[in-house]
Amino acid sequence: MGSGDERYDVMIQRAQERLPADDRVLAVYLIGSYATGAEDRFSDLDVHLVVTDASIDWFSQHWDDVLHEVAGPTVFTDRLPGLAGGLGITPDWLHVDLIAHPLTSFDRFQYDGVRVLFDRDGTLFPDGDQPAEHGRPGTPYWPEHVVPMFFYFLGNLVTVLGRDELVVANQGIGVVRDLLIRLMLAERGVRRTSGAKRLNALLSPEQRATLEAVPPATYNPAEIIAANQYLCHEMLHRGQALADATGTPWPTTFINATLTHLHRHLGVPFT
Repeated sequence: MGSGDERYDVMIQRAQERLPADDRVLAVYLIGSYATGAEDRFSDLDVHLVVTDASIDWFSQHWDDVLHEVAGPTVFTDRLPGLAGGLGITPDWLHVDLIAHPLTSFDRFQYDGVRVLFDRDGTLFPDGDQPAEHGRPGTPYWPEHVVPMFFYFLGNLVTVLGRDELVVANQGIGVVRDLLIRLMLAERGVRRTSGAKRLNALLSPEQRATLEAVPPATYNPAEIIAANQYLCHEMLHRGQALADATGTPWPTTFINATLTHLHRHLGVPFT
């Protein structure tokens, strides 16, 4: 195991001992560093539950009460958007996430590496702990909605620069970059996700070098445009290659309209 904080070990023991007392909890497991043995002094704790479908609304409303069973007193809690759960920060600034999944939508292979603390019937994790694949490549697949959304957000660059919304334009670089990352994972065939603060292992050295070479941009329109041009070029050649490899239709009409729109208003090519 790694060299994490012993105070998290206490929380893990609480999760293993206390949460199964609720009959609605079908499984308790860890993801992230404490699941894979890669914990270090910077790691936080990610506790996940599988709960009955009938109880997911209760857990959505009372997740922070369940969190306190694991983490103890907190000085800050906040719901994570779109999830039945959230995060908590203790007075010592230990960070704990607690998420509940309804049984019908539970996917045991969603995360890269799982440490099982409790499995009520022994059926949700029939093989027990699941070792991390650490970005091991698989079969390439087509990531639904990624390419159209990339060019939708890219096309909006005309609007935000036209309004002189330079902060929004700068933020947009991160949005399209993250969509490119999703495409890169698909071209490697990587489906599992790891912690939000770990990405390197999921990318190839070439992909990582490509992302690290995105031109830096402040709030200068020329720099913002250059960063978007670079990302667009990568999306075009990688996306078309992946579409060919997976037999997926390439959205030519929409993309060409977007590229023409950008060239017309910004005066530079995006191919």
